Amino acid sequence: PKATGNEQDINVADLIPIGRENAITRSYLVTLCVEHGLVDEKSRDKDRIMRKLVERARLDYTILNLSNGDGYYRPSIKDIQDLQKYIRQEENRAKSTFRNITNAKALYEDYIHNRIEDD
Repeated sequence: PKATGNEQDINVADLIPIGRENAITRSYLVTLCVEHGLVDEKSRDKDRIMRKLVERARLDYTILNLSNGDGYYRPSIKDIQDLQKYIRQEENRAKSTFRNITNAKALYEDYIHNRIEDD
């Protein structure tokens, strides 16, 4: 979806430019979040709060960040390779998480069916 652009309803996606060439640094995004009232300037860990905002915004918007730490951006058609790389990365992360949960579930089943005794 398109970011709102409405100052009253501004969210972090509105502050993140489209296109890799327009990527903004993490520290600048924190500054923008403070300026627009998304992060309280008195907060101790403004960076962490901003990252949580980005995490939530990713439920509705595709937001990429360069692995070298140079910035956040929303991909344009010119960034299709970055988008493809992001999709692979997130799919691999999801698969890894699922494998971890599968192991935990198996251990849980072993415990509740007394197949393994706790030392």
